[in-house]
Amino acid sequence: MDAKEIAALADRIAEGRRSRKVMDFLAADTATLSEADSYKVQFAVHERLTADGRDRMAGWKVALTLPSQYEPMKLSGPVFAGIYQSGVRPSGTEFEKGWPIKAGIECEMVAKMSRDVTKGSTAYTAETIKPFVASFHCGAEVVENRYGDASKVSGPGRIADDVLQAACIVGTEVKDWHKVDFAGLKGRSEFEGREIGAGPGTNVMGSALISLAWLANKLIEHGKHLKAGDVILTGSVHPPVFLPGPGKATTEFVGLGGTEIIVR
Repeated sequence: MDAKEIAALADRIAEGRRSRKVMDFLAADTATLSEADSYKVQFAVHERLTADGRDRMAGWKVALTLPSQYEPMKLSGPVFAGIYQSGVRPSGTEFEKGWPIKAGIECEMVAKMSRDVTKGSTAYTAETIKPFVASFHCGAEVVENRYGDASKVSGPGRIADDVLQAACIVGTEVKDWHKVDFAGLKGRSEFEGREIGAGPGTNVMGSALISLAWLANKLIEHGKHLKAGDVILTGSVHPPVFLPGPGKATTEFVGLGGTEIIVR
């Protein structure tokens, strides 16, 4: 895609996001989009949705952390997308009727950054990223199906539109997180008291710290970086589960805490 085509697609996605209407055009409009160009579109969408000052970028998310998730979409590996301040919500949030569109839930660790993570002499690792982290929280990502039939949207198409991102739920703060075995965690999600998804911490690229270091390195490759105050969804322990209707959804990391939301 050339710059004009990227701008036109970003305009259309941004308008769709503002209207909170199903974007059934996205599958066709991104059918031939490359992975490299998909990030150019994503960044352009970020610019458009924050240009008027009514919203701002609050951080990033990591998604599709397992080969079984990204390989069928013909992607080179895990992906990242933006989080907006309007979507950062505390546990207990009750969402208004009609948004998110066809809500789903993912059980994730949320990191808050204490310092900017700029380019260094070597790539960041799970160990060297630790001094840049202010806190970890048991969290959840609320995703939404903005497309009618999400299965028809390509991997690059999802990247262009922030990979289903709707909200980041920040729950229980993890005490003494430096001592936590993130790989050994067990996370799960429930809807109306029934378990709908579960998985181990290893599903997040091995652990939440590995995922966070990966994100730091990938952003630098794209000319960006993690910033102090950023909120990061490090990746879900299970694939997104779309909710069957209105009700209460919860996530939990066993022994640490969790989150609760209500969708209408």
